[in-house]
Formats: sequence, structure tokens, C-alpha cells
Amino acid sequence: MNVLKNLNYLTFGMVIFLSLSAFPLMAQSKKNKKEQISYWKEKVWYGGGFNLGFSSNYYDGYQSNVFGIGVSPMAGHKFNHWLSAGPRFSIDFTTAKFSDAFDTYSYNSLDFGVGLFSRMKFLNNWFVHMEYSWLNETIAYLYPGYIEKERQWRDILLFGIGYTSGGDVAYEIYVNYDFFEDPDSYRVPIVYRAGISFKF
Repeated sequence: MNVLKNLNYLTFGMVIFLSLSAFPLMAQSKKNKKEQISYWKEKVWYGGGFNLGFSSNYYDGYQSNVFGIGVSPMAGHKFNHWLSAGPRFSIDFTTAKFSDAFDTYSYNSLDFGVGLFSRMKFLNNWFVHMEYSWLNETIAYLYPGYIEKERQWRDILLFGIGYTSGGDVAYEIYVNYDFFEDPDSYRVPIVYRAGISFKF
């Protein structure tokens, strides 16, 4: 009986000890959570891009018309008040038509990409945008009477300038030049983008 009573006291004492020991851990956990929340609120900004492109020219003897539209979520880490960098993802829909003296050929594709970017703000509302991305996209090869398609990875290196309206929630527009674009490609190297940002 005394043994059971002693065991009960011991168990009760251990519960009290562990409970009291947990308070500093809980306090530390809350502190860490507050620090994490503070980091995400103060050091990270978010954006959602919208890109639109259209080209009409001659490609390999064909009259080409290409239209593309896409969205691109992104998030940046603020190193200071003017410099930030982070990942960017994209998904794009493209429709293209090629025509010669005999027929018209067309195709549609849904492409995606992942990359890294950096931004430098200046004059409060302006920024320089630099980006390196990898795109998985549909490549079309034109032959007399048909189009052959295959998926390929393509690198892009963008450098451009943009404007943001400022504030916690802002709209932004920017123009980029793709230095990796093939000069013989039917794509134009100028990329126009528009979107919104939060806490940029």
C-alpha cells in the first residue's frame, strides 16, 4: 500500500516537473513562431505576374502569327530596402499559326517554367528586373504539309525595367529583353509583363 502511495506521489511529482519544464519550451516555441511570423511579414514580398505576347513576322519562309498568355507567381526575400531576390514560376498558353502559299498550319501548347530573379528598386517606384529561368515548352518544326512538335527545355536571360504603383498592394508593369533568344526564332525577344505585388 505504501509502495503504491509512493509511486503515486512519484508519478504526480514527475507530471508537475514535466509540466513546469514545458513552460520555457512553450515560451521559446511562441517566441520562435513570433520571429518566423515577423520574418515573413517584414522580409518577404509576394507577386503575381501576367504576361502577354504577340508577334507577326516571317519565319523560315512562312508567315507566322504567335499569341501567348500566362501567369507567374513569385516571392522575393528583401536583403534591404532596395534589393530583393527569389523564385519565380510560370505557366503559359501559346497558339501559333503559320501559312504559306498552299496552306495554313497551327498548334497550341501549354508550357511551364521555373527560375530565379533579382530586383533593385530606385526612385521609389521604379525597379530593374533580372531573371534566369528554365522553360519546358513545345517546339514546332515546319515541313511541307505538316508540323512536327516536341517538348524541349529552353533557357532565358531577362533584363528589364519596371514601374510599381507603391503601397502594400500595388500594380506593376515591366518590359524585359531576352538575351538568350535565338535571332532566327519566330519569337520576339521583348517580353511585356504586368501584375500585382504585396509588400514589395
